[in-house]
Amino acid sequence: MKQPDRAFFRQFLRVSCVSMLLPVTPIEAACTLVSGTGNDNYVCDSSTSPGLVDLAGDNVLTFPAGGTGVVTGNILFGNGADRIVMSSGRVQGAINQGAGTNVMVMEAGTITGSLMQGPGIDNFFMSGGTLQSLAQGDSRDVFFMSGGTIVGAFEDGDVATLSGGTIGRVDMKLDNNLFDMSGGRIIGNLVTGFGRDTIVVSGGSIGGNISVSGGNDSISVSGGTVSGEIRASFGDDTFAWNGGGVIQSSVLTGDGNDRASISNLNESTLSSTPLLDGGLGNDQLTFFQTSSAGAGRYLGWEAIDLTEQSRFTLDTNLFLGDSVSNTGTFNIDSTSALEVTQGAIRPYAAGQLASLNNAGTVDMTANSVVAADTLTVFGNYLGNNGRLLLQTVLGDDRSASDRLVVSQGAISGNTQLGISNLNGLGGLTQDNGIEVVQAVNGATSTNDAFVLGNRVVAGAYRYQLFKGGVTAGTENSWFLRSSVAAVRSPLSVPPPTAPP
Repeated sequence: MKQPDRAFFRQFLRVSCVSMLLPVTPIEAACTLVSGTGNDNYVCDSSTSPGLVDLAGDNVLTFPAGGTGVVTGNILFGNGADRIVMSSGRVQGAINQGAGTNVMVMEAGTITGSLMQGPGIDNFFMSGGTLQSLAQGDSRDVFFMSGGTIVGAFEDGDVATLSGGTIGRVDMKLDNNLFDMSGGRIIGNLVTGFGRDTIVVSGGSIGGNISVSGGNDSISVSGGTVSGEIRASFGDDTFAWNGGGVIQSSVLTGDGNDRASISNLNESTLSSTPLLDGGLGNDQLTFFQTSSAGAGRYLGWEAIDLTEQSRFTLDTNLFLGDSVSNTGTFNIDSTSALEVTQGAIRPYAAGQLASLNNAGTVDMTANSVVAADTLTVFGNYLGNNGRLLLQTVLGDDRSASDRLVVSQGAISGNTQLGISNLNGLGGLTQDNGIEVVQAVNGATSTNDAFVLGNRVVAGAYRYQLFKGGVTAGTENSWFLRSSVAAVRSPLSVPPPTAPP
């Protein structure tokens, strides 16, 4: 989200200065704060005042740059449009701006107590100084912070931008909040309320958790560091992690039909996140131009999609679905690859059928130098003109090979099978052949599910692909069988013709 334009901020200050020229009751600049009866203009640039209560009119209080004024008590304004500009000085107490459309600009100085802006439409701008805490109240309030320190909590605000400075914690308790963080530091948690909340983190650091309450919320991370968890509640939430940022704890999207995307990242960044859990509901996780491993990190997703040249390395069990849906689908688009050593795609609940839809590449050659890798799909395998790349020691029936294993479900569609010979010298197969796709536990296969994508030859033997073996129970499996390649006889060469 774009930060507020600095030109807007300068214009705001100009308007503030012009407004001070309007008819007001003048009050001495030496910080003798005596309440007037109308629209009062207070200036505190030196000496000390015990505090101020002015419940009438639209009031302005200024602590000018370079001043040394001190207010030793509380400041309380009424329901007017009040403005405080603090560029120096110290308030040893709390400030309550009351109801109404209030503005606080803090560039320097110290407020040892809290600042409360009340239920009106309020604006808060901070570029320096120290404030104990801030509560903006109800209505559509604006918060902009580029420097300084809020020691305790920032509460209630609605549209907040943090580009610098430090806040103890953020608790936006009301609904439909926006928090845009491009820099700065939150020591504790960042929490938003109900409704449709949006959190954007492109820089800075958050020491605690990011939590959104019920509603259809959106959280995006593209930079910075989040040390705690990212927690969504019930609702159809969206989580996007794009191009950067570090998340050092789990991402929990909660109940609802959630959508998550991981874009332009690699495993070195993702490895700091132990868990990305979709929770209950019909949830979808999509990878865009991303390389990832660690299947145990991804739980509770009904659909996982590899898109736009993504790579996913599978060396353990990947469970799809949750305790309600029980299963899910793994999809590979035409540009992406699932790289497997020893892995399995499983449904959340045993006995259910997971699905692998392959329009790209299932590759057992990329990360292995042995012909012993296996991908097991506990459910259905569908080839959408995808590829299956295996390593095989081309020899007789006993030869080692990588394998696709499908349990219980159906093998269908069309997949091009690529075979790489791993130092095989060739040999004659006389039984089933070399098994490359195994159907077990009642799995079935269509007759055209696989075709060879390359010529497979070793030594004097050529290998072709067949569905079904000669032994019982192999009718739906696929095998390579060899035959002696035909040897062409040399062409006869006519004898040379004698010269005349």
